Amino acid sequence: MSDSPSHDPDGVAPVPPDRTDPTGLQQPLQYQPYPQPGYMPVLPPDASPMTRPQNGMGLAALVLGIVGVVTGWIPIVACFGWIACVLAIVFGAIGFSRANGGRATNKNAAIAGLLLGIAGILIGLILSVAIWGSLVPTESGDAGSTEVAADPAREDDAEAAAEPEPEAEAEAPQGIGEGTWEVGAEIEPGTYVTTASGSGFLDGCYAARLSGFSSEFDDIIANLNIDGGARGRLTIAEGDLGVEFSGDCQWVLADEANVAAVGTEVGSGIWEVGTEVEPGTYVTQAEGEGVLDSCYVARLSGFSADFEEVIANEIVDGGAQGRITIEDSDTGVEFSGACVWTLE
Repeated sequence: MSDSPSHDPDGVAPVPPDRTDPTGLQQPLQYQPYPQPGYMPVLPPDASPMTRPQNGMGLAALVLGIVGVVTGWIPIVACFGWIACVLAIVFGAIGFSRANGGRATNKNAAIAGLLLGIAGILIGLILSVAIWGSLVPTESGDAGSTEVAADPAREDDAEAAAEPEPEAEAEAPQGIGEGTWEVGAEIEPGTYVTTASGSGFLDGCYAARLSGFSSEFDDIIANLNIDGGARGRLTIAEGDLGVEFSGDCQWVLADEANVAAVGTEVGSGIWEVGTEVEPGTYVTQAEGEGVLDSCYVARLSGFSADFEEVIANEIVDGGAQGRITIEDSDTGVEFSGACVWTLE
């Protein structure tokens, strides 16, 4: 019998007998299993690590859409509101695309921002149509006066024809109307006031101080919109090259003869504190419930329409109560919207 170890077919190596056993008997073979190789998990080919949702565009669209709709109708800051609406549309479309592709989870926010941006643009278009529509020339009353002069009844009346007609008194100028005027040559610097005719949105007026006549946006130093039936006030500086008026408003230099004392209830307009509006605390209750029913109020340190002259301002949402204290040191106050402010 050979002592050489044999190989087991199951892959287990035999252990030779211990030759030092004192009994001299052959010990049974002891088997030791081979070490098993380590297990390495394999990922499926289409597996990929988890990624964070890309919700930034949808959230930005929602915020910009809200800002654009709220500020797109406010004078002075309306242009910034329209820019926010355009960005809201762009970011909303990108966020919507990401949500459809599974890269974002805030699809509703992206859609809301997109719709708010579109709504803000529509409000801006309505404002533009209202302003530029007021620039369309209307028929004057010259044709009517010509028909009266050619009335056959007057021609047949010999006695009236024989008598010389009294000269019509020249009407005193009512102020400066629609047009673009050169400061110093055609219009003097100073503070001008007006009251817009009518009471609707399309009856409003527009005024802008200009640094040039190139019709470029950069030539506008400051501008303002006046609602129909509202009081307007604008200070033209000596350094201004021109001023633009549009709408059916007549602008006259402010003096004691055209002070509009409104008492304890004040409506839409730009008012001088002390002569037209008394200092104190005013309250109002905005009508309606929507964004377009909101009202705006601002304390002013001047009437040049510069944003730097806004001491403080506030927006009163539709259906909400507003309250503001006008100080003795304030130069003016601006109210816009359908709110009526009452002195407490």
